[in-house]
Amino acid sequence: MVIVMRKAAREWIEKYPSISKVHEAITGPRRMGRPGTVENYVKGVQKFVAFVGCSAPEAALSKFQSGELNASQKVDQYIDFALKKYAHKTVRNQLFGIKKWLQLNEVKVNWESIEFPTSVEVSETDKAPSKEEIKTLLTHAKRARDRAVILLGISSGLRLGTLLSLTIGDVDLNYSDVARLKVDKKPGR
Repeated sequence: MVIVMRKAAREWIEKYPSISKVHEAITGPRRMGRPGTVENYVKGVQKFVAFVGCSAPEAALSKFQSGELNASQKVDQYIDFALKKYAHKTVRNQLFGIKKWLQLNEVKVNWESIEFPTSVEVSETDKAPSKEEIKTLLTHAKRARDRAVILLGISSGLRLGTLLSLTIGDVDLNYSDVARLKVDKKPGR
């Protein structure tokens, strides 16, 4: 598998067996996780390891496993520390990485007693665009491709990523008044 992630995350995966376990658990043969997920998890572990006063994850694990540091207490303290610097959602995502790292390396943490930060709730209401909104979108679209994406998105309800991944081979024009699109389900989705 080609790893597409930042250098710091790649170096930690190569250098530290405990981080390599996280990488394997996310992107290994039993899972279909993304390298981006691994990178985010590694970033969370890096910040947590620095918070507990260690320069390497193996040193932090050693302190947790020996009882020198209480993992549950440090995770709880880290949440309060991190919330002063980062958004709730960011800290929550970091915690998923920290939790995975600790679990894979057999550090016992009472996760039921730790309150994860809530993520921001976004309330959206979907509605079809009005004729005026469609005209405005089409007016601002300079290229034919952009206008086609707008019209196809409005008429099909496909997500933007799916629309942009379509090729000419996905379009079947053998219908009398409409074209039929073939959208393949991608692995892991």
